[in-house]
Amino acid sequence: MNDQGFPIALFAVNRWVTGETWYKAEDVIEMLPKFDIDHAYLSWPVNRWITAMLQLFRPQIEGLLKHRDLMVQGWQAEYPDVDVYEDRRLEVTGEIPISVEDQIEELEAALEAQT
Repeated sequence: MNDQGFPIALFAVNRWVTGETWYKAEDVIEMLPKFDIDHAYLSWPVNRWITAMLQLFRPQIEGLLKHRDLMVQGWQAEYPDVDVYEDRRLEVTGEIPISVEDQIEELEAALEAQT
């Protein structure tokens, strides 16, 4: 997010950063259509915004997940005696810039091209 609160990038991280269960990119990609935060706690508008962002930038997210797995595999090959998922030297595995406006324009152009 920039200083004005607009999303400007997406990134992926190693498992130790979030402390969650590690799922391969293919498994997470299969779960993406089921991602929906529709409860009031902590903030219903923020929860809906996160859900919408995931849908809007799904292609980029899928690419980040695949890249993340490649980075982790490469790291493991370079440091075979280390638990790659707990290695504090590997934190961010990838980042890409985003623009909500540009993404919407691209989607609208793609939809127009289909008609």
